[in-house]
Amino acid sequence: MSTAESVIVLGLGIAGSSIAATLAERGYRVTAIEQFGPLHDRGSSHGDSRIFRRVPHEGPVYVDMAAKSLEGWLRWNQLSGKPLYVATGGIDAGPADSAMVHSAEELCLEYEQPFELLSGATWSRQHPTFRLPQDWRVVHLAASGVVWPDAARTFLHAHAREHGARLLHHTQVIAIEHGASSVTVRTADEAITADHLIVSAGSWLPKLLPELHLPLRTERRVLSWHQPASPLPSDTPIFIFDADGGWYGMPTPDGRLKIGHDKHLGQAINPDNPTIEPSAEDAAFLAPCIRNYFSGVDPEPVEMKACIYTITPDHNFIFDRHPDHANVLVVSCCSGHGFKYAPVYGEIAADLLADRLLPELAAFAIHRSGGHVTRFS
Repeated sequence: MSTAESVIVLGLGIAGSSIAATLAERGYRVTAIEQFGPLHDRGSSHGDSRIFRRVPHEGPVYVDMAAKSLEGWLRWNQLSGKPLYVATGGIDAGPADSAMVHSAEELCLEYEQPFELLSGATWSRQHPTFRLPQDWRVVHLAASGVVWPDAARTFLHAHAREHGARLLHHTQVIAIEHGASSVTVRTADEAITADHLIVSAGSWLPKLLPELHLPLRTERRVLSWHQPASPLPSDTPIFIFDADGGWYGMPTPDGRLKIGHDKHLGQAINPDNPTIEPSAEDAAFLAPCIRNYFSGVDPEPVEMKACIYTITPDHNFIFDRHPDHANVLVVSCCSGHGFKYAPVYGEIAADLLADRLLPELAAFAIHRSGGHVTRFS
C-alpha cells in the first residue's frame, strides 16, 4: 500500500507501538508521541515477560484475535531475528465447577484447537514444579506461551523508524485541535497536523479526551519474581488459576517464576502520581500463590515491580472512532489482558483508517451494551 495520508499516534505502549510500526510499514506518514521514555515503566507495557494464550477464556472475539496475533508474533520473530514469542504451552486450571476453565475448554472445542484435559493430580505428576489440588480441572494448550515486552517494543520502535516514522519521546501533549478534515496536536515544541489521530494513551485517555467521559478505572498491580531451587526450564508452561480471586504467571528469561493476581489489593491510583513502590504488604499478598500451588519455589520474592491496570467496566477493550470526529480513533487495549494481541492492533487500525467495516469490534465500541467478559469466579 502506498499513501500520502498522515497519522499521529499518541502513546507508545504496546498498542501505540504496534500501530505506529504497522501503519509506517504500510506507507502512512507516522508521527508518534510519548510523554515518557522508550521503555518506561509508568504504564502496562514494560517488563521481561507476558502471557500469550492461544484460546483466551474472555470469549470468541479474543480467540479470533489470538489466532491472528500468533501469526503476527511469528512474523515479528522473523523480522527481528530474535524470539519475541516463545511457545511454552499453558494451562487454565481451577476447581471442577470453574466457569473460566469450562469456557477455555468449550472455546477449544468450538475453534478446533487441540488441547489436553487433565486433573490437577495428573498435571502435577507430569510437571513437579506445580502442586495443584488433585481434583482441579486443567486445560492444557501447547500453542500458548510467553512474549518479551521490552524486546517487542524495542523492535517495533526500530521497525517504525526503518519505515519512516518519527517517534517523539519525553514529549507532553498540550492540546488537540480538530479541523474540518485534519487534526492538530500541540506540544511544547511544535504543532503537528495530520489527516488522522490515534489516541492509544492507556490510563491517560480520559485526560486527553475528556469530552468522551470514558469510564476507565486505573488500579495499581504488583508482580513478583520468585527463585526456584534450580532455574526453570525455558518451556515451563504459563498458567492461569481460577482460585483466590485469580492467579497468573509465567517463566522468565532467566529461569525465575513471575506471578501476579488479577485484582491484587484493588488500589485506585492517579497515573500522573509517582509509582507506589512494592512493599511487604504486596509480598504477603502474593506469597500464597507460591506456597499453595508450587513446589521448590521460594515464596519470598527476589524482586517486585508495580504497574498500572487501566480497566473498563466490562473488561473489554476500546477500539472505536471518536463519535464527533471520524478521523480520530480511540484505543485502549486494557484490563490486564492486552499485550498478547499486539500484532493485530496495527492491523485493526489500518482497516479502520481504510473504512473497512469490522462488525466483530462491536464489543469494543465506546458506547456499548453486553455482558462482562469471562474472568475469574
